[in-house]
Amino acid sequence: MPVSSVVVQCLEGKADSVASQIAEFEGIEIHGVLPHDQIVAVIEADDITNEVDLVSALHDVKNVVSVRLAYHNFEDI
Repeated sequence: MPVSSVVVQCLEGKADSVASQIAEFEGIEIHGVLPHDQIVAVIEADDITNEVDLVSALHDVKNVVSVRLAYHNFEDI
């Protein structure tokens, strides 16, 4: 099971609304909204394909500028 932490950069003043939207995604947990319109989130997926799909979906959320990988690991279940 891949587990990743990402930093989502949002347009100015939009981080709270983006965080609310992506908190609804199954497999994504919001860990905080930082200054400068950044969101820290953790992605847990069944496999790498699902993980990539979730990251791609984050890129498609309105007011998201970028998604940067901060940490990645494969967990054994």
